[in-house]
Amino acid sequence: MAGDSLSKRIPKRSKELLNKSIESCLLAVEVYNKPQTKFRSGGYIVLMTIAYTSLFHAIFEKYRIKYYHREKGSNKYIVIDGEHKAWELSDCLKEYFKNCGKEELPIRKNVEFFIPLRNKIEHRFMPELDDEIFGECQALLHNFEYILIKEFGEKYAIRENLVFSLQFAKTYPSSKGKESLVKQNKGFEKIKSYITDFRNSLDEETYSDQKYRFNVFLLPKLVSNKNKAEYAIEWVEYDPNDPEGMKNYERIVGIISEKVKPVSNSGCLRAKEVCDLVKKELRKVYGEDFKFSYSTHHPICCTHYKIRPKKEDQNPEKTNPSFCVYDDVHKDYVYTKEWVDFLVKKLSDREELIKILPTLKSQIQRLDNEKTSDSTPQLENNEIETETYL
Repeated sequence: MAGDSLSKRIPKRSKELLNKSIESCLLAVEVYNKPQTKFRSGGYIVLMTIAYTSLFHAIFEKYRIKYYHREKGSNKYIVIDGEHKAWELSDCLKEYFKNCGKEELPIRKNVEFFIPLRNKIEHRFMPELDDEIFGECQALLHNFEYILIKEFGEKYAIRENLVFSLQFAKTYPSSKGKESLVKQNKGFEKIKSYITDFRNSLDEETYSDQKYRFNVFLLPKLVSNKNKAEYAIEWVEYDPNDPEGMKNYERIVGIISEKVKPVSNSGCLRAKEVCDLVKKELRKVYGEDFKFSYSTHHPICCTHYKIRPKKEDQNPEKTNPSFCVYDDVHKDYVYTKEWVDFLVKKLSDREELIKILPTLKSQIQRLDNEKTSDSTPQLENNEIETETYL
């Protein structure tokens, strides 16, 4: 939104909102980095939502954009307690990014990710989310400063006020010790499902962009001269436009990948294994005679949910990595346990199942009739499954 119309002098109201925005951002970081914080992600998200909302309001004040709700069918503004009802964060995103290009789409998606999440967890005890959404949380902070500097200049940069938090461990804490808390919190699975669904809705380019989800390798830095002053931590700029820099980057990533992934496609499943697991769970919903074929039904599901390319596609590796991976050695696809869980959830909905796989409609109706009449006729098997891995 910044451009030639950017005024040199910031209006008073805009500056007040800007200061509120920066304060909220710094409080969010303080909450997140504070040791033994139990509501780490929740507190961070709520405060960053306030920070972003205030930042956008400050921008709109600067450009004299009216950011207030109007009464339905009228130009009259809604007034609550003597104040105009201002836009929520979702409304602000629509206005600010209405003409955004491909470069800023990951930023918009990153902020959008937290809106329903904030509404779900605002009053919940959810420490299990910390390691689930760390990458998105870090990107949310970087994007905040990017917009801040873009609209108001380097003078308001906050990076100088932040330091790299000290760590007791070399690895990010896992959630293995939190299983009992997960079981106690009935809402956790719904939130986890939302996170998975949102990520799966993104195209691969957006999901892998650092502006949507920040991912890094931390490498020990070797000091060549103990008497020479050096930074303990230095950021190496990721720049796809720098060929030499990208060669070094890819070489380092390749070395790390080789060490942390000694087994290819570990834990993945073949199509028949996926269908056996899905069929087992769906029989609890539709009855013991329910059929789900890996040679017919499974490929249709893969196409419908766009987890892998079609056979004729020249780029078979373009998959949704959360669900599917292309095995170049064997020239076939393998699938994750998350794909099994996703299919079970989606196809447990009768309307969804029939919409995607209309050929199963008669099968479902027959099973329903069997339950009603307490009879046990054999279900016709019209399909011959072949031993091919699709």
